Amino acid sequence: MNISSRQLQAFLAVAHHESFTEAAEQLHLTQPSLSNQIRQLEAMLRVELFERTTRRVVLSDAGRVFLPTAEKVLNRLTGGVSDMHEFAAGTMGKVTFAALLTVGASLVPVAMFEFQRRNPKIVLEYIEESDEPIYQQVLNGDLDFGIGAPPSNQQDVEFIPIYKDYLHFVCSPEHPLAEQAEVSWQQIVQYPFIAMKGGMSMRHLMEKGFALTNTPLRPVQTATYQSTILGMVACGIGVSVLPSSLKIMFKRNDVRIIPITESLYRDIGLIIPTKKELSIAAKEFISVFRQVVDDNNQLLPSSD
Repeated sequence: MNISSRQLQAFLAVAHHESFTEAAEQLHLTQPSLSNQIRQLEAMLRVELFERTTRRVVLSDAGRVFLPTAEKVLNRLTGGVSDMHEFAAGTMGKVTFAALLTVGASLVPVAMFEFQRRNPKIVLEYIEESDEPIYQQVLNGDLDFGIGAPPSNQQDVEFIPIYKDYLHFVCSPEHPLAEQAEVSWQQIVQYPFIAMKGGMSMRHLMEKGFALTNTPLRPVQTATYQSTILGMVACGIGVSVLPSSLKIMFKRNDVRIIPITESLYRDIGLIIPTKKELSIAAKEFISVFRQVVDDNNQLLPSSD
């Protein structure tokens, strides 16, 4: 049985007007064409939907039973078509993405708020992840895109840099280097060091900084979260280096954040699948995120 939306529209129009003539005018059809639509529908349903008199056309018992079903089906179909139009226009749908913890705690929330303000019908699903899981989930199709450092393997993905996340020295206010305008890696390696756990992009940068002085990295403590490292630093357990985005993330007086003379940084950017076209909604969110980065440019672009 293949009942069409035109047949349902014809049925509902006649039921509403109780007249083939007025229903035909509403639907911009000839009366014979409208009558044919009704006959075809009745044949498929194997019932007569209307009782015809000389003065008007009224619903039969079967027509009254079918009326709410026809209304529901046509409304759902019309709503579905409307939803698809909004989806195609990028005003409805879902965007799923992941970002590094540091980006997720600083720039991403601002972008999410602005995006949802502009696009209230689009669902944002945000996942906090570390470097390699972001790449794997983009590759597997679980994410529309990711925001993070360049993956070690970029097969079937494209990495688009957005900003440079420079390392800064962090110490307690009582530390001997706390009042310096900038510090060197040679100075940093002289003190107990708190490192990110192994395998993370920040850990690689820390090791690279120590290598500049031919000093092996032997941390007194390791942690997964930058907030944990800052807490340890504030208590005087040791010093560390963390990315410039922490200046957006944390507003605290119990640590000092100081530029490093030998600038090291990691690129932060988009990890996009090459075998799948981004939706209009995903592209819109990326545009908003770029604007948020530009708005915070004074905190991100250099080691100053």
